[in-house]
Amino acid sequence: MASRLAGKHAAIIGATGSIGSSIAKAFAQQGAVLSLLGRTALDAQRTLGPQLTPYQPSAGDSSKAPTEHRFIKLDVTSSADLKRLFSSRKATDDAVGAVDILVNCAGITQTTILKRTHDEDVEKVMDTNLTSAILACKYAQMNDKGCILNVSSLMATRPAVGAAVYTAAKAGMIGLTSALSLELAPRSVRVNALLPGWVESPMWNSMYAFFSFPWSSEFKSSIPWFAAHLS
Repeated sequence: MASRLAGKHAAIIGATGSIGSSIAKAFAQQGAVLSLLGRTALDAQRTLGPQLTPYQPSAGDSSKAPTEHRFIKLDVTSSADLKRLFSSRKATDDAVGAVDILVNCAGITQTTILKRTHDEDVEKVMDTNLTSAILACKYAQMNDKGCILNVSSLMATRPAVGAAVYTAAKAGMIGLTSALSLELAPRSVRVNALLPGWVESPMWNSMYAFFSFPWSSEFKSSIPWFAAHLS
């Protein structure tokens, strides 16, 4: 049986985190070629790279997609970085190229009530968790019949004390997804939001003492289903 994502180019923003790296490994196993983006992408290449199933281009493939997995440094809070990397449909050292699957899963957390949250921290959480996804969706050179996956959070619908900014950003991801699905429908580009609960990761573990949500033990393994064109 053919791999679900064979020959598809997936750009994963936030690819070096727990969720992002798990998505990357699952997509590679399903035959996709990956552009893995994040602040620590180059550092992660040595450890994450060997865990990825090597990409095998199909015979006679003349697409402009990359021919191997790539690790690309990206500051998600920089609109200039996002615009530069997604500016061309051709994959080069300085451009992601045309994309079949875009995953927005960059994220940082917050564990203080709003009154005690510094303004710069508000801006950082919003820029990382929401604005980066908005701009990535704006600049990404999506192929027709492609797919965008925005990783929100269960906290978008089940908020808790001490995470007002994080909750607002993740709720914004749902709104972005709903609106963008209408805009991109004429091109048959599907846009979905994923709302994981607790996922084993350093970020979530740091929040464990503050909040109580169910663990999403099967979340990471289910991601390729959302990206497959048959889903």
